[in-house]
Amino acid sequence: MTDCAPLVVAKEMGYFEKHGLDVELSREPGWATIREKIYHGELDAAQAPASMVMELSFGYTGMVSPCLTAFVTAHNGNAITLSNELWDLGVRDGESLARVIREHPSRRFTFAGVLKYSSQNYLIRHWLLSHGIIPEKDVNIVVIPPPQVHDCLKSGYLDGYCVAEPWSSLGLLQNIGWCTTLSSDFSPMHPEKVFMLTEAFHEEDPDRHIALLRALWDAAGFCDAPENRPDLSRLLATSCYVDVPVEALNNALVGPFQMGMNHQVSADEAIVFHRNDTNRPTLQKAAWVMNEIALHKIQPEFPKPSRSQILKCFREDIYNDLLASLSKN
Repeated sequence: MTDCAPLVVAKEMGYFEKHGLDVELSREPGWATIREKIYHGELDAAQAPASMVMELSFGYTGMVSPCLTAFVTAHNGNAITLSNELWDLGVRDGESLARVIREHPSRRFTFAGVLKYSSQNYLIRHWLLSHGIIPEKDVNIVVIPPPQVHDCLKSGYLDGYCVAEPWSSLGLLQNIGWCTTLSSDFSPMHPEKVFMLTEAFHEEDPDRHIALLRALWDAAGFCDAPENRPDLSRLLATSCYVDVPVEALNNALVGPFQMGMNHQVSADEAIVFHRNDTNRPTLQKAAWVMNEIALHKIQPEFPKPSRSQILKCFREDIYNDLLASLSKN
């Protein structure tokens, strides 16, 4: 994903080394693999969807491993892409999509997120609901891995999807579909990815954890600076990282964001890495995740965690320790 950028920059620009760390980055094939490797101790930490901290801590998928985050690595970064066929049917936004669905009662339209516990799943559901379209009742919702969504749209298996960059842009620049909205527009500054590790890894060496956060702090600042974005795109485009054309990364990192159908918008807020207190793991950001899980009944059989349980997952106290360590320099 484009928003893995802080980890890549911390490695490639020497920020990990600057803070006395020897870090190996491991490119994994999917979120389920990351979840299972964290659970089994094969990864010490990971860039992860914000929900995965709760998913593992509360055992939503049967695996229980208390996890935490003290650093939000990215906000925003998603887009909702619809098929060219929907455009030909007259769809231009959520309101016209609802009308087209009503006008075709014999057809079952299908939309995708990328993981059950992901902002993309919540966002596509929330966007549909905001226009009177009820997921599962009026349309199908399926889960498709990010690199496959644009091919599924092209082949007609999907009518639309919500996915993180660069996978929307890759399809848009190939004219496979068109973007109806960026998540920064309809859910501004929603928490997207976090730096996740197990509680045991933190407790084993809290100073090591702070050193990791210091490196990520430096890297996130680099990633957010507009003058660094072209170089960042070129770095992420390499085969060992995101491995897509630079143009697909530039769409959200540099802009303007090409929405398709000869329309473009500013990319200034498309992905936020550092400004606006992005990195602080607040209770409000955790609550956004939990409220979305509850709203869409993603995990109905589990009681909603208490405030104290959530605060054990989103560790603003550790983040404050990071800030204190930075102020000493």
